Amino acid sequence: MIKATKQEKDIVLEILHSAFFNVLIPNSINFTIKKDCKRHERLMALMDYQFKMSMKYGEVFISNDKDGCVLYIDKIYSSLQKISWEIELLFKCIGIENTFKTLKRENLLKRYHPKEPFKHLWLMGVRPKFQGKGIGSKLINETLKRYKGDLIYVETTIPQNIKFYKNLGFTIFHETHELNYPLYFLKLRNQI
Repeated sequence: MIKATKQEKDIVLEILHSAFFNVLIPNSINFTIKKDCKRHERLMALMDYQFKMSMKYGEVFISNDKDGCVLYIDKIYSSLQKISWEIELLFKCIGIENTFKTLKRENLLKRYHPKEPFKHLWLMGVRPKFQGKGIGSKLINETLKRYKGDLIYVETTIPQNIKFYKNLGFTIFHETHELNYPLYFLKLRNQI
């Protein structure tokens, strides 16, 4: 596993874009992205935002084969840079008309965050042709060693992901259908 630096940004964006571009089911990414003919650009803008946020407020890891990556967030605080990134995201990805529904989603997520300090497993992606080959599991297990003793939190919308995370030791602590897709909130007290 490699801890990413800003020099690996293009690798991380390409992994994430390829992992999510053809996933068209209702989920958090598709809920956020403005629906038009610019899906490629809007998805890249979202992944760019998530990379920058994770580099500033957490960590990004890439599998040794560079076919998977995972983004963690620790503690987010206000800054002019963060506000600038959010404005850029609004115009390049979300769209003005989607602002209120996206804010509603963010408030919903925050409402169910654990009350104690946690590491947020914010996003993970594996290149499509390598999915199901253990790259994601290996990457998560390697990152968990780094966060021994920490509470790890993740949310997902896809039932297959629930099985994946449960196999890694996560448990569901909340489920909601308040948006147009299900949201499952999972956590793990990391003892690895």
